[in-house]
Amino acid sequence: MPVHKRGDRWHYAFCIRGVRYRGALPEARTKVQAQKAETKIRQEVYDGRYGRPTGETSFEKFVEGVYGPWARENKRSFENNEKYKLPMICESKSLKGKTFAQISPLLIEKFKKERRESELEKGRTRKPSTINRELQILSKIFSLAIRYGVTDKNPCAEVSLLPENNKRVRYLLDDEEQRLLLALTGPREHLLPLVVLAIGTGMRRGDLFNLTWEKVDFQRGLIYVPNSKTGRDYSVPMNEDVRSTLRQIRGTVRGGGYLFINPDTVKPYTDVKTAFGTACQLAGIENLHWHDLRHTFGTRLAEAGCSEATIADLMGHSDPQTTRRYTHATDRAKRAAVEAVRVCHNPATKQERPPMKVAVNA
Repeated sequence: MPVHKRGDRWHYAFCIRGVRYRGALPEARTKVQAQKAETKIRQEVYDGRYGRPTGETSFEKFVEGVYGPWARENKRSFENNEKYKLPMICESKSLKGKTFAQISPLLIEKFKKERRESELEKGRTRKPSTINRELQILSKIFSLAIRYGVTDKNPCAEVSLLPENNKRVRYLLDDEEQRLLLALTGPREHLLPLVVLAIGTGMRRGDLFNLTWEKVDFQRGLIYVPNSKTGRDYSVPMNEDVRSTLRQIRGTVRGGGYLFINPDTVKPYTDVKTAFGTACQLAGIENLHWHDLRHTFGTRLAEAGCSEATIADLMGHSDPQTTRRYTHATDRAKRAAVEAVRVCHNPATKQERPPMKVAVNA
């Protein structure tokens, strides 16, 4: 009998394609309710959904109670990135109040459109790369939910990322570097060692903020960079400017072993965008971003004739394509190449070219 009562509970038992299914129906109070519940289970078996996660868990509660704590423990970029993006994702119009089962690829597309069209200050809009990072965080949330048996699908897998135009070739020119360093005084003096290390090691901003003294090896002249992108440290030798700067600040910092401590909070810096923008303005430098200091490091390595493998190793790249972006042909390298193939026009050795013979058909 497909539906039967055992004690005070209804149970189901049936066989489909040689596989036997049985279980309790605790929600059923009458035979009719039990039969309806059994019919639903049969349909799930036919549809291949039987025993799979329902996805009825609240997306927001999962992010706050599960994904957030997990990311804090397992992702080095959490404090500088996801900590601020997760609340925004949960409060977005497309996702707020939804369960995992309710979030479809169409809703992810609406989220992407919402982020692309919303305006920032001064009428600006978000860069495609920023929105793509948010989509990747969203996809990671679903991946963790699948691992924990909360849902069985990741709708982000069916949504394409936005095309990015990251071929920015801005780097710090020699005269700009001198003006920038001279501007790092007074209220911006704290930026000086950060800028010197960014130019001299190519470290990302977040990696600089997370750098601790245990990662600095003066004896071997190495810095073991806490790579936030891959989670694996890589080493960069110190040049004389970097070594001297680190020795100067070695006895002046405090606060948990971090190199760069905000004196107001006695905690590591989380951002220097405003102070750096002011310094560039005072130095008369336009269109320079902090990340361009890393680009300056890669560009100078390329100008010095370093191979792509060496540059990739010094910058912690795992993708060769990323390294090629940093080894673009600079104006200085182009000029040297052109000068190397100049045509010799020495009047003393110039010989008169014989007239060209032209064949004329009879």
